[in-house]
Amino acid sequence: MKILDFGNRSKPVIILIHGFQMPWQIWDVYMEHYRDDFHILVPVMPGHDPDHREDFVSFSRTAEEFEDFFLSKYGGEVFAVAAMSMGGVLAARLWLNKRLQIQNMLLDGTPLLPLGHFMESVMLSFYLRVTHKAQQRDRKTLEQARQLCPEKNFADFLAVLDAMTDTTIRNCIRGVADFRLPADISSLKTRICYFHGTKLNETLARKSARRLAKQYNHLTIRRFKGKSHCENMLFHPQVMLKEFDACLL
Repeated sequence: MKILDFGNRSKPVIILIHGFQMPWQIWDVYMEHYRDDFHILVPVMPGHDPDHREDFVSFSRTAEEFEDFFLSKYGGEVFAVAAMSMGGVLAARLWLNKRLQIQNMLLDGTPLLPLGHFMESVMLSFYLRVTHKAQQRDRKTLEQARQLCPEKNFADFLAVLDAMTDTTIRNCIRGVADFRLPADISSLKTRICYFHGTKLNETLARKSARRLAKQYNHLTIRRFKGKSHCENMLFHPQVMLKEFDACLL
């Protein structure tokens, strides 16, 4: 797994975790905003690096690999982890493992509930089909994909899809489908900000936010009325940076 290093190494650490099938460059605006005041680490999840062919195996294995790297170089203190969509499952895994001392966690649209076999099957079939069509440069599929990724990152997005294997897709979907919060997380002290929209494709995120609120006190939930999955994070970074700053600074 590649781990990119930006910003001021003398400052507190922020970890930025991209979503499923998204390129790490999606964080460019955020890195520029924080680079003078923070040490920024951007892990490129296995299966998402066009320059290094490696299948994603599991969120647990990826978390362990990142933790081993971080502990060997920087100790255990992390000021904040920010993650979008499925990348938040990796963030949650880092949080629950307790090997790193994470002060703040920012999650946008992260699924934190088990999906069930039917929904897992539907999601897997969808992503396999759409990924194959994108790899074949199906015109309609590419037009729809432009609604999911900013134009400035679209070439990097396609490069990720071109390099992605069916094994990575299956393992990512399985990891999301199987993830569940432990029954008792009340003793943890990390401050969490959870963001989600209100459109139909944010149903799982809304349910995840409600479940988290029932189990955890150190939580702030921000709802973006009329917004779809990670819409502000991807297409309106200045809006999200104000939200991030309100949570962190």
